[in-house]
Amino acid sequence: MLVTRVSPPLPFPTNLEETLVVPAPQAGAPPSTAPRGMVEIVTGSGLGMEHETHALLRVRLRAAALVLFVGIGVFFVRDLFITNAPVFVLRGITVIILAAATGILSSRIVFSLPRLRQIEVGLFSLTSLYLGVYQYQLVLAKAHEGNPTFELAAVKSCVLYFFAVMLLYGTFIPNTWQRAAKILIPISLVPFVVMTQLRYRSVAVDTLAYEIATFEQISDHVIMLSLGLVSSLYGTHIINALRVEAFEARQMGQYHLKERIGSGGMGEVYLAEHCLLKRPCAIKLIRPGSQADPQALARFEREVRTTAKLTHWNTVDIYDFGRTEDGTFYYVMELLSGMSLADLVKTHGPLPAGRVIHLLRQTCRALSEAHSAGLIHRDIKPANIFSARIGGVSDVAKLLDFGLVKHTADDRNTNLTPDRTLSGSPLYMAPEQGLFNRADPRSDIYSLGATAYFLLTGKVPFEGSNAMQVMLAHARDPIVAPSQIRTDVPSDLERVVLRCLAKKPEDRYPDADTLEQALAECSAAGGWGDREAANWWHDLSVDATEKSSPAPASDAPVDLAQTTVV
Repeated sequence: MLVTRVSPPLPFPTNLEETLVVPAPQAGAPPSTAPRGMVEIVTGSGLGMEHETHALLRVRLRAAALVLFVGIGVFFVRDLFITNAPVFVLRGITVIILAAATGILSSRIVFSLPRLRQIEVGLFSLTSLYLGVYQYQLVLAKAHEGNPTFELAAVKSCVLYFFAVMLLYGTFIPNTWQRAAKILIPISLVPFVVMTQLRYRSVAVDTLAYEIATFEQISDHVIMLSLGLVSSLYGTHIINALRVEAFEARQMGQYHLKERIGSGGMGEVYLAEHCLLKRPCAIKLIRPGSQADPQALARFEREVRTTAKLTHWNTVDIYDFGRTEDGTFYYVMELLSGMSLADLVKTHGPLPAGRVIHLLRQTCRALSEAHSAGLIHRDIKPANIFSARIGGVSDVAKLLDFGLVKHTADDRNTNLTPDRTLSGSPLYMAPEQGLFNRADPRSDIYSLGATAYFLLTGKVPFEGSNAMQVMLAHARDPIVAPSQIRTDVPSDLERVVLRCLAKKPEDRYPDADTLEQALAECSAAGGWGDREAANWWHDLSVDATEKSSPAPASDAPVDLAQTTVV
């Protein structure tokens, strides 16, 4: 739902599909208080963080393996042109193993987190072993040449290689600093162990060591490797802390936010998942900038409380409601697969009469429950009705967005939506709403009729350059019959739609049940059912598959065009 607050005489917004909440010039709204917090946030669970680490570790390991493969591979190719290059065979074996690891980590093979940790240890152990053997052979070869300068250069180059490996590990691998230390400390000690073994086993190395192993040179190596160790550990700690902070920032109670799939003036909608149940859902939350508005917070709380009371199959389900420690309000609702009626018409054009009746009758049933509970939706429009695929059933109408709902008791005492307040979407708003008069269930009937008009013709009942012109047209101008736009609109269905769009509330259907019965009696009422809906959605999915190659199942992105909740 999009909410724009405008105080006359400021101009109305030009986007006429937006929902307006505009106080009348003479209306005075008493101050309201912010809603009480009801549910405290439960920060990221271990299971959720483990899942996050598992997904990230595989990506980072693949990148690290690729970097090591390219780095060592370049030296391997260079050695093809060097006679008696040290550890040529071992370098070739290492390159092959790193290439295989990169390929396996890029495949669809599923690895558990412990197995990925084993691969991690194996990759860096192999690299350290290779560098240790390389250092041993290189220093030994230079020692036999009897040149102290070459010997010292060989040692320093090997120290630099170990320094780079430690930085690579600290940068790429998600970890705690404690666990990283168990990997990095042994790596940092390898050069010293190798030199100790060389001096013990080789007279030539031991002889040159007395010349080059000065305090200055030894301290250089110790300082360089210590800096590499400390920098890697600190980097690991900082990156991990930021990752945990970002993860917890995406947690709403027991829910993990994945990506934003919608936004509006009243808040944002995120694709989310329950940390324990792994159930996909959608979370709506108030924008941080909206929290200073008590009216917005109160409407938000009213929306979730109201919707949660409704249990009809054709009303969106609410799972949970909460408030984070920083005061952000949110609620959790079912994730719907399908598209809104607005998107359905914009993408595929006007709908057949039978399908319009099929969707509207379901919406009438949802409205009937709301009206029986004394609730008026006040924002019925194609964007707020969703054609969903649920439980193997297609074209299940879901009524969304009760943010502007009004209870009949509010006429006696309200501080959420003052009397004589314009609320709704101008293109689908009943005349009495546009004139700041009292709305009742018949106002929703009018908006549903305007929605039916759009579904049948692809056009709204009235157009204008601004919201005021459109609202005045709803109140005074005669409507163009749908059959004048589309000649195939059945006459009996047209009569139903035009009665819904009567200027005076008393000339419309008195309630949603009566409207539902009138729709059921139309000649096209049997022209669309579950089978036709299933075939239509199946053909749509087949057509989409033919136009684009499918993504791997394990990394399949959410199709936001087909999975949307607004």
